[in-house]
Amino acid sequence: MIREDIRSLFAFRQSPVRWPIGLQAAISVSVPLAVFQLAGYEELGLMASMGAFVSLYSAAMSRVRRAQVLPIIILGMIASSALGVATSHSLALGLVTLFVVASVASVLCLGARIGPPGPVFFVLIAGVSGYLAAPAELGGVERDPFAIISMVSVGSVFAYLVVLAPLLVTKYRERELERYNSEEARSHPRFAFDHESGPIVGRIIAASGIAALVSAPLGIDRAYWVFVAVVAILQNFAHIRVTAIRGIHRALGTFLGVGAFALVAMLHPQGLWLAATLGMLQFTVELLVTRNYGLALVFITPLALLISTFGAGTDVGAVVRERAIDTVIGVAIALGVLLLAWTFRRIRSARISRLPSNGRG
Repeated sequence: MIREDIRSLFAFRQSPVRWPIGLQAAISVSVPLAVFQLAGYEELGLMASMGAFVSLYSAAMSRVRRAQVLPIIILGMIASSALGVATSHSLALGLVTLFVVASVASVLCLGARIGPPGPVFFVLIAGVSGYLAAPAELGGVERDPFAIISMVSVGSVFAYLVVLAPLLVTKYRERELERYNSEEARSHPRFAFDHESGPIVGRIIAASGIAALVSAPLGIDRAYWVFVAVVAILQNFAHIRVTAIRGIHRALGTFLGVGAFALVAMLHPQGLWLAATLGMLQFTVELLVTRNYGLALVFITPLALLISTFGAGTDVGAVVRERAIDTVIGVAIALGVLLLAWTFRRIRSARISRLPSNGRG
């Protein structure tokens, strides 16, 4: 079993075709940045790039159904950004916001069966928005709150249009309508938790509460990364062992990813080169994320750090050190919650096994 776990760190799983998703995600993240850069507003373009994550949701659905689902995701992204900005003046309120966003997004995404990438990007957007709007004394960069929310909105709407653009082709639209009708015939939408989603939500809420307490001394500029690590590890699997392995993937992938960020930052890409870099990173992530999560994180990490810190004049060396430490903290919290869940399960099983049998004989 241990050998299998070690082998999983390097194995490539079978995956459906991902390049169309990667292409639309790359366009969504790079084009707004390129447009704003050409206009002389690079920071606004980086803020707008956060909205590109909308293009990743409900990818397994027909585009007709996605046209109905994604506006809800967009509203969630904008609300997360607005909450992060509104509470950025206070560390305590900022931590409460991250806890609330992580908890509510987990309940809604898992209860409504939204699917990957789940609640993690709502937490990331709330955290980055709060960090960008926070005053310098709290570790923030004091950017215009209205600009942050507006750019997240612009980026989200643009990503939505990118997802729907293929429907302009008649033959493709007809095929997607057939898929949609098939989905409608099979679907029985209802909000509910099952034996897998229920425990996941409980673990995320518990771990987020711990993260709020543990990350408080780190400041608003670092606490959100702890939350992101916690939610990303716990959000997909109810099986304790599989989730623990995901935590190891998260740690190793992020360590290599912050190194990749440092290399990219040393090259200091600017203008259209920065937009192209983000696009290539996002495209690569989507090709890898279902095949090897740890390897995908080598590209996810520099992507997230370039968007959240590159326009803020941040010390690259400090970012690399801090994000590595913050990841260790987040992984430790997630694994600690998993250990508690395993312990409670063993205790419960032992108590059940000691109950007297109601059978005859």
